[in-house]
Amino acid sequence: MLISRSLLAPAIGLALLFLQGCTAWQVNQIAGQLPALGAAEALQQLDKIDPPERDRAQFLLNRGTLKFYLGELPDARTDLAEAQRIMAALQATSMVENLASVSANETLRSYTGTPTDLVLVHVMLALTYLCQGDLDGARVEILQSQVEMQRLAKEDSSSGQLPSARFLAGMIYELNREWDNALISYRQAYGVLQQRGQPVPAALQDSLLLLTQRQGLKDEFEKLQKEFSRTPLAPSAGELFVIYFDGVVSSKSEARVSVVAGENAQFISVVVPTYHPSRHMTRPLTLQVNGGHIATQVIEDLEARARDDLADDMTRILATATTRAVAKYNMVNEAQNKSDMAGLIANLATVVSEQADVRSWNMLPASIQVARVSVPAGAQISIPHWAGAQDAPLQAAAQGRKAVLVLGELSAAPLGYPAAPAAAEPPSISTATSTSTDAGTSP
Repeated sequence: MLISRSLLAPAIGLALLFLQGCTAWQVNQIAGQLPALGAAEALQQLDKIDPPERDRAQFLLNRGTLKFYLGELPDARTDLAEAQRIMAALQATSMVENLASVSANETLRSYTGTPTDLVLVHVMLALTYLCQGDLDGARVEILQSQVEMQRLAKEDSSSGQLPSARFLAGMIYELNREWDNALISYRQAYGVLQQRGQPVPAALQDSLLLLTQRQGLKDEFEKLQKEFSRTPLAPSAGELFVIYFDGVVSSKSEARVSVVAGENAQFISVVVPTYHPSRHMTRPLTLQVNGGHIATQVIEDLEARARDDLADDMTRILATATTRAVAKYNMVNEAQNKSDMAGLIANLATVVSEQADVRSWNMLPASIQVARVSVPAGAQISIPHWAGAQDAPLQAAAQGRKAVLVLGELSAAPLGYPAAPAAAEPPSISTATSTSTDAGTSP
């Protein structure tokens, strides 16, 4: 029996739709291999993908992150800024896309970013400016992150509230000698961590103690000192902030769940995005200052943020998937009543078209870690397994200035503020960074 054109055309269209949906799986595969591939090879593979327009923001977020790891800061900023512009423009989702996601699958909706994405893109942009010596540009992006967090704020949720963004804001304000704004940002970071019941890294504790002491806020200083059971860092002209990107965040996968729906309360299987359990082990970066050790500590668990964002969106995802599954179930039954072939084609179409939305910003680190180091004049600073540790930020801190060092497990070159001069051959970092039991203690 020949299949009629009226039945064949929808099947071909759905097959093409399925092929377009493979883009997300290609990106996920590269992200999953990122630690082994390295940023340079991953970028080459990513550039071979021609994403559909609806996936453009996700693609640019990931490509911009890889370029940041490689120290290609102007190009990284171009990609991240364009991704941010697209996501902002898509916040008012079109009716056509809503209908398409209900009738076919979620991948027909343009990638608009999670609450974490919408804030973190400004953090990454701020770092690109900072690491090129543009403190004003970094400050503008930090202000934008604060505006975005205010827009996303809810009384009953900490969704979209990133302590890392608040800490970075405080750091940039300090570099600008805006002490009051810096203290406000550090307090806000502390508040979110308290709300989530998460540990407060030593760098944030020290920042709160130093700023309350500097501003003469004796009661708050003594309260925090008692709460942290911590002696403030010794006053020093030189200080080094360290921002460390550890690991790679997980990618989404698909899962099938059964729901009861429809007029006859039948069991219907739907496909939804999920995260498999993470096997990532947090590894701090250790710095040696005059023989003492300081290790970075987690301020932003991006693994947890990604899973929280999905959990917050799961009610909508399940409702949409169930509505879609019931409609497809009824369509198959109606087609089956007309002919066996029609039923077969309709059933094939429902299977091919049903895909979970597994897109995410999955080239990000698994965690963002921080340290704050008081650096005596002329101090010897080194980072085990890091070639070329005496770069501009470390030298600036040893010369009595405030400096920032930004690096990560996948970094190809040291970045920071003051910006390092261009090198003929960038140094490398080993992924086997050492750990220390003295995490967060002063040298």
